[in-house]
Amino acid sequence: MTAQTIREAIAWGASLLHQGLSKQSQTFVGAPAEEQARLVQHEAMILLEHATGWSRTRILISLDHSLPDTAQASFRALVQRRAGGEPLQYVTGEAWFYGRPFAVRPGCLIPRPETEMLVECTVGWIRKHAPAARVVDLGTGSGCIAVTLALECPGTSVWALDISADALEIARRNATQHGAGVTFVQGDGIDWLGRSAADGGTQLNVLVSNPPYIPSHDVNELDSEVRAWEPRLALDGGDDGLDIYRALSRLGASMFAPGQAALFLEVGAGQAQEVLELFAYVHQDQWSGWTFHAAKDLRGVDRIVWGERVR
Repeated sequence: MTAQTIREAIAWGASLLHQGLSKQSQTFVGAPAEEQARLVQHEAMILLEHATGWSRTRILISLDHSLPDTAQASFRALVQRRAGGEPLQYVTGEAWFYGRPFAVRPGCLIPRPETEMLVECTVGWIRKHAPAARVVDLGTGSGCIAVTLALECPGTSVWALDISADALEIARRNATQHGAGVTFVQGDGIDWLGRSAADGGTQLNVLVSNPPYIPSHDVNELDSEVRAWEPRLALDGGDDGLDIYRALSRLGASMFAPGQAALFLEVGAGQAQEVLELFAYVHQDQWSGWTFHAAKDLRGVDRIVWGERVR
């Protein structure tokens, strides 16, 4: 990088990012040229903020000033990592979710905007029906769901389950950072829920999960920045992507305490009807007294399958 000004540094970064993402990302290549230009400019700005520690406003009013020597090497390294295909959130070490920054790194799934809708639905139901609910987040990953629910619904008791020790380490860090009271449990979440139901342990009122739902044969077709960096355990949902939903539907409502209860699940595009059928038809005897629904995301895709027992 031979930039003398911040404006030139941004242009250099955007150019290198464009070259790199054109080789690494099918999604990027498929986007219109103006969208590609907007994206690399945006990411170059984010990386410059990270390298300098400056706000976006300070950068914008300093475009014709020299980039400090102390920031040049850092900015160069960050841009090269991102151009090599590493996800932006891993490069910067954080992802924003529900208006809060969450630490992320390889070993946990990067929070997606679609999952904010899952949280929105869950928060709305808890506030209306069960402000003191016992809530379980199955497959917590970075902890973004569990931490957000604990903060948005402060009367709840929240458990976060994950089989990955790496993910739980990151989730605990996020809970501490945000001052959220969450109980973390490492292990197979389906087994934990089954044992809890069988021995009358921590019977819950609300279960929420963004489980792995990509069919195994599709995982290798994902963009390399997802396939090569994010944990396969958090992506691969089995042959048809429905392994976790099938296991949950078989467990039935015995995992829930008597009275009002709810289940909220994020699903992949085109999966909602099959997941609904698992709960409402295939294993309906296990869910007596429950009704199940689907909710659309902002693109009109059925993204959330949820069920409730309100008596």
